[in-house]
Amino acid sequence: MTASPSPGGEAAQGPDAPGRHPILETGPRLAMCALLQGADWIEFATARTLLDVSDSMVSKHSRTLEDAGLLEVRKGAVGRRPKTWFRLTPVGRAVLASHLAWLTELGSAVDRGP
Repeated sequence: MTASPSPGGEAAQGPDAPGRHPILETGPRLAMCALLQGADWIEFATARTLLDVSDSMVSKHSRTLEDAGLLEVRKGAVGRRPKTWFRLTPVGRAVLASHLAWLTELGSAVDRGP
């Protein structure tokens, strides 16, 4: 993970330092990660319903997160019906925490003003 500029302009240091992660700057991706942060596995249809997006949006954004190593996908069946489940990887949890910390710092910087 590379250092990202913090709201004050200096580079974040270390893996636990807040950092901007552009992959999470698309609303559905951030929302999906936030949803998954509090769960072990979430089924595709549940994610679609809770995020209030289409099947294609869930598929597109989950593939992007999976390709980046932030999301794990498990496929199987319940009875004869195919099912897909998602969960955050440990890297995904760390990236989400870092991005949320960066957003919090950004909000604080805005609140403080010039």
